[in-house]
Amino acid sequence: MKTLRTLFYLIASLAVVLTANAEQNTVLKLKDGSTIYGNIIVQRPGVDITIVADSAMFIIEDNQLHSSTSKKVKYENLSRDWKRWSLEKKALMGNANGRFMMTYDIKTKNYTFFNVVKLESPKEGFNKYFSVETSTYKFLWNDLTEIIRSLPTSNDNLYIDDEVTTSKGKTYQGTIVSQIIGKQLSIRTTNGTHIIPLEDVVETRRVSHQGSFKVNEIADYTNTLVLNNDIYKEGIILSQHYGKKSKDKYVTLLLPNGNTEKIQSNNIIEYRTKYNKKKGDIYKVGRVYVNEFLIGKAKTKNEGTKTLFVDKKVFPFPEGIVITFKSQGAKLQNDWYLVALESLSMESGGTTHGYTPEIKDSNSIRPSSTDLVDGVSSISFNYLSPGYYALVTSTGTETYIIKITK
Repeated sequence: MKTLRTLFYLIASLAVVLTANAEQNTVLKLKDGSTIYGNIIVQRPGVDITIVADSAMFIIEDNQLHSSTSKKVKYENLSRDWKRWSLEKKALMGNANGRFMMTYDIKTKNYTFFNVVKLESPKEGFNKYFSVETSTYKFLWNDLTEIIRSLPTSNDNLYIDDEVTTSKGKTYQGTIVSQIIGKQLSIRTTNGTHIIPLEDVVETRRVSHQGSFKVNEIADYTNTLVLNNDIYKEGIILSQHYGKKSKDKYVTLLLPNGNTEKIQSNNIIEYRTKYNKKKGDIYKVGRVYVNEFLIGKAKTKNEGTKTLFVDKKVFPFPEGIVITFKSQGAKLQNDWYLVALESLSMESGGTTHGYTPEIKDSNSIRPSSTDLVDGVSSISFNYLSPGYYALVTSTGTETYIIKITK
């Protein structure tokens, strides 16, 4: 037991606990080639790491795959992200009577992944799976090879830098963009990227990029340290100090009351991070979305009684799926409907799609359902035949055009 405990602290002493700003993307790279993108929420150096992933690519050897269960998921039952992905990648199967996507629940010796899509295998003997759904994963520390962070994206310089001091007395300020587990870290500064062996790191600190602001004034996250006596300490990690002796290994925590507290590293069993990321509106006011894609207003021209659509590019949707338009607010609760367009001649001699008052009346299609949920209005149309359609309203001239393909 003593040997295992000593090994744990040895591994932990060679790990820099990385905390990113909420807008910084973090990538976990595993030894098997898997890559996971998101925000780290729990770190137990030497044990495991937990990440809330926005997307992930898993590479699994045949001999590591314990089970794989396939499922046919109707397009209409897919999550928003999978709907977009399935259309962009043309991953839907089926026909005019309905479309679906194949997903899998897979299990290995240490992990279980739900609702992933199987992609073309990179090489024989391996399986490749992909996910775009927000999911929480926990990975064993020994399976990690690298933690990568993106550079801050704030335009007003209100973000937090990393500062690294080495045993050679050098200090670097910038962003720790990579940590190769147990070996080295890389910090990007204004004059380049510096690679520092972990055994040379004396201290890492979090400092305001803009000196006139304090770290706690701009931090968009909160750290919680879980101690081995079941005590929880909440605040912001200001620094981590490393050394050969236990007394030289400690964390400085900025408490909510503005005071700081030094906590010995060997008393910490878990580092947690809660991000105060504000969730923006998925659907913007005044905009219209069709099957989760933003759609612009159609370009039209009038020639006599003809309304002609002159859009150069129209996003195609396959037949066999429900077409749903959405907009923030009650915009689509008015009298909106589709018109099946017909090919009409233009004065220039060419043809395009459009309608006349007669076509508008005879080819009108009313929504199969309307809804208003969480401030978002929507209208849906059941399976449409191939062709061009314009979404119009009886109370205005605003129109949108879509194309249904075989």
